[in-house]
Amino acid sequence: MKRTTSALLLCAALGCKHGGGAVLSEAGASFKPSPRPATQSSQISIHNLDATIDDERERATRGEAVFRRMLPDRLLERASYLGTTADFDEADTSSAKNLELEPTDAGVIQTRAHVLSALHRFGDALAMLDDAAKHGAAGDEVARSRATILLATGRCAEAAKIWPAMPYALDMAARGAMEQRLGHAELAETLFERGRVEFRDVSPMTFGWMDFERARAFEREGQNAKARVYLEDALEAFPEYAHAAVHAAAYVPPERAIAMLEIVEKRADDPDVFAAHADALRRMRRDPEAHAMTDRARTRMEDELKKHPEAFADHAARFFLGGGGDVKRALDLAKAAAGRAPSEEVLEVWLLAARAANESAETCAAVKAADATTCPLRASRATFDEARKSCK
Repeated sequence: MKRTTSALLLCAALGCKHGGGAVLSEAGASFKPSPRPATQSSQISIHNLDATIDDERERATRGEAVFRRMLPDRLLERASYLGTTADFDEADTSSAKNLELEPTDAGVIQTRAHVLSALHRFGDALAMLDDAAKHGAAGDEVARSRATILLATGRCAEAAKIWPAMPYALDMAARGAMEQRLGHAELAETLFERGRVEFRDVSPMTFGWMDFERARAFEREGQNAKARVYLEDALEAFPEYAHAAVHAAAYVPPERAIAMLEIVEKRADDPDVFAAHADALRRMRRDPEAHAMTDRARTRMEDELKKHPEAFADHAARFFLGGGGDVKRALDLAKAAAGRAPSEEVLEVWLLAARAANESAETCAAVKAADATTCPLRASRATFDEARKSCK
């Protein structure tokens, strides 16, 4: 459970955003992945996860401490897969309450760090990890969680030094994501493929996460056709995977995108899902429906910004830069998000918003921030190089 949670935090901490209307290159258009291992029905997996959460919540209310401690991580798992934002709220509340009850328990402290990291409260999360280590938390688990935060905050070189050994397929996929961010695309692919070949679980959720992270690595390399292959592979195993559907929707015909997203929307209330749906409707020229879905996305985005501004600032910036139609708001949000977690994706949104707003000072500030990270630019390098020409 701890290993799964740490892996999922890679996506939550780094922000799993979609680009909307992405362009596919011809390279990789005929690419086919190696055979996908057999996994159980996604509906069975979701039912089991729901039942486990319900059971843990009930036992927690009866005062059974072990289940009270386990509940926040389980809620994070469901939120990360299904796009159920209320689970983030409950994980936040329950992990804070657990910490009040057991302030010196290493597991409780570490779980609180997981939640804070997922909500992009990275400084607080790092402080919690320090405290967890002082109270005896497993060194590898602390190091893995810390490295994920360092990646999210533009400190890739530091993350590489502390990432622990990876004996399991899930760990190899997580390491692959990190190696790609370090600029080691070939090594990343080797690790992703090894994780795929050595996958021995039956969970479509875990396998879908591995496919999703591989797709994100290809996106960051500008290889969107290959990214699409792995996103669709993830959704074949796990159609309800919210983040995978949001990303895949940008690459497929709008009719298919809507079909994917409608499956997800049976559970998800993540604003990115509705933003992707609105984008698909616009591509179909169903303008009244697109406007209504954009309003729905905006309402949900504003709700989440009020509750968790750190976690949703980067998502909101991309939304307002696109279908949300508010460049100034996008610029303010992207700048704030980059100040906390200057990943390549966030820095690019800051740069694009600055250029759209004709703000030369902000354009150069985004370039300077990108130059200050130890994570090399990949897909956005040409965009930053062009912008840099106008900066003194």
